[in-house]
Amino acid sequence: MIMRSVKIMAGLSSTVTLALLALSPVAAMAAGPGTTTSNLTTVSSGYVADTTGSAEAASDAEFTVSPGSLTLNQVPNISLGSAGVKSIATADTTLPVVSGTTTGGTGYDGNSSGTLNVSDYRGTHAGWSLSVGMGPFTSGANTVTDAKLTLNETAGTLDNTATAAPVSLLLSQGTVTSGWISNPENLWNADTNTGEGNNTATTATSSSLLISKQPLISAGTYTATLYWALDSAPITVKPAS
Repeated sequence: MIMRSVKIMAGLSSTVTLALLALSPVAAMAAGPGTTTSNLTTVSSGYVADTTGSAEAASDAEFTVSPGSLTLNQVPNISLGSAGVKSIATADTTLPVVSGTTTGGTGYDGNSSGTLNVSDYRGTHAGWSLSVGMGPFTSGANTVTDAKLTLNETAGTLDNTATAAPVSLLLSQGTVTSGWISNPENLWNADTNTGEGNNTATTATSSSLLISKQPLISAGTYTATLYWALDSAPITVKPAS
């Protein structure tokens, strides 16, 4: 009697289950691609390819670009021609840039190839600016009262060809306070979205030093320090009023 009752109950249970399945809609099999909530990591049965269409899935490829630095890598020494005491004592004298090595001074960072180099691998496209100033020419206790350096730098390698070339400067002798020049001038300005990568320039042979007439000039080798400063943003040039 007990066994019979169980069979009846089981039969009823199967009948109820079949009835419920008949009333429930059949879930459609996923074909992809996935979403944030339903994808191949959550759909255990996978995506179905059948006569109605292909199974589609999407995955990712990714890499990281690490930032570098903005650096001043090379600055040039400026070797100038010579002149006699008579020339400077009697008239304004222009000395051309010549090849060679400077022999004195306290500017230990300069090179004799005339190379100026800035690199920007920050990846920010923020731009930069390079300024330079010139201290007084001295030879021991002797000085030059008035000298102006025409500094022309010819652009070389510019990884971003939109980068502007250095401008021509006329540098007067400036005052050095606390170890730095008081009147630097902007030589090279890389605006936003320029200046990236490697940037080189070379001192042009058109550069020269003009020494004003100085009757009290003393014989000797005269040296001035060039002060270079690289800043991490371009200088905004105000339009002429």
